[in-house]
Amino acid sequence: MRRRPRPRGESVLTRPVLVTVGPGGLAITVVLLGMIRLGQAVFAGVAIGQSVAFTAFALCLIVAAFECRSETESVLTPARSDSRPMNRVALARFALAVFVTQLDGFRRLLGTTEIDARHFGWPLLSAVALLFLWELGRLLARRARHAR
Repeated sequence: MRRRPRPRGESVLTRPVLVTVGPGGLAITVVLLGMIRLGQAVFAGVAIGQSVAFTAFALCLIVAAFECRSETESVLTPARSDSRPMNRVALARFALAVFVTQLDGFRRLLGTTEIDARHFGWPLLSAVALLFLWELGRLLARRARHAR
C-alpha cells in the first residue's frame, strides 16, 4: 500500500515477474506431467499418477500464492509470512490437498484415487523443489537489480 500506483497502460507483467513466474509455470507443468508418467511406470497405474499430480498441483499453488506476493523479496523471511488470513487459507488448502485423495467423498467427486504416504512424498517434494527454484529466480532477479 506504500507504493505508488502504476501508470495507466503499464503492464503488470514486468521483466522480473516474467523471469520468476515463467520458469515457475514451466516447472509446474513438467513436474505434473512427470508425476503422471511416474505413476504409470513406478506406481503401476495412471490413476495413482493422476492423483499424485493433482495433489502436487494443489501444493504448488500454495507455494505460488506465497511467492507471488513480491517480485524480489524472499518468502523465507519472517516478515513475508505475517499475514494470518493468508496462512489460514494456505493451511486449509493443504488440508484439502490431503482430503482429495483420502476422503471417499472427495475421491468420488474429483475422480482421484487413494494414495499412501510414500506417494504423498512426491507432491511434497515437487512443492519444495518449486519453492527452491522460485527463490533461486528471485535471487537472480535481486542480483540483476543490484547490478544496474
